Amino acid sequence: MTRIDSPTALTRRKRYIVEAVSRGYDLGTWRGTSRLAGGVLNEVYLAETSRGRFVIRVNRVRRSMAEIERLSTFLSHLRVRGIPVDELVPAADGQVAAEFDGELFSVHQHIQGTVHPSPADLSRSKTESMMTFLAHYHSASCGYRVEGVLAAGDDTLPVMYTDDPDRLRERLKNLPTTDPAVESAVNHAIDRAGSFFASGSYSKLKRTWIHGDFRCCNVAFDADGVSGLFDWDLLCNGPRLFDVAVASADLARTIAGPLSRDPETWWEEFARHLAAYREETRRLGTDMNESEVGSIRYLLLVDAILSGVFFALHLRRLPLKPGESASQRRQRSYRILSESVNDLAAIDSLIASVDSNIFPDP
Repeated sequence: MTRIDSPTALTRRKRYIVEAVSRGYDLGTWRGTSRLAGGVLNEVYLAETSRGRFVIRVNRVRRSMAEIERLSTFLSHLRVRGIPVDELVPAADGQVAAEFDGELFSVHQHIQGTVHPSPADLSRSKTESMMTFLAHYHSASCGYRVEGVLAAGDDTLPVMYTDDPDRLRERLKNLPTTDPAVESAVNHAIDRAGSFFASGSYSKLKRTWIHGDFRCCNVAFDADGVSGLFDWDLLCNGPRLFDVAVASADLARTIAGPLSRDPETWWEEFARHLAAYREETRRLGTDMNESEVGSIRYLLLVDAILSGVFFALHLRRLPLKPGESASQRRQRSYRILSESVNDLAAIDSLIASVDSNIFPDP
């Protein structure tokens, strides 16, 4: 996440954040606070203190102490397994979060490294490191057991992965759209995905605690590769290949643009990133099975629905970020929506084609 400038209203909000967090945490002497540009649903701040750097989250996705406690336990599990993540700092009373004036604050360890908001900023070696790291994350999270629900409630998260077609339609119905063409395209895509979810191939996919939004904006890099992973709003149980589809599609889009613009180049780039992930799974002894290879196009369809269409529509409901104009937000929403609907059609054509061997064995 990158820092953003602070207009007067944000300065007042920062003062309140410092006062509230200081009541619940002993972080030493405060030296500076800045809001970070990431965090679509939660406010996220970087605090610089005499005890180091910390990330403060105003939690609006996880809305209870119990939910944050379960997340904290999961992050500790990953740390023990060698996966660097933004573990939670205990509050002064030993709780994992502090509540003031109806808001739930958590403090996370700051991960050293550089965060690149756009995949265009990544070198080839960093994209390969990112996909290799994903294989290690999946290996570490596979088999983790938790009492209660680890994922956040998805009533405020239309982009969270689900394999329930009715749930997808319910989310679409609750989003602000009146365009019959968009609804028709998404409903057709949901029908396609629903058939896949009901198939025997889907039941054979390896499942784990998927990050749900594995993109470079949620990864910190150092000179040697990935230095840490953060932002767990979309964490849920699902097929590990969904993370791979999300990450590889995001990286491919940087080189080739939307899938529908230049499919051949797009697939070449996508396959390159997929190969980096698969090569590492083989080294770890967790290679992709045949069903997973065949599932990729369907998971891309789900990603285009969730991260594309649903995200574009949901953007219209969210408050503007500091420095963002209403016009910029509208343009961003319409651009993502248009590209995603076109991508749905391109993926649908791929699924309908007779050629199933689109990804050569790396």
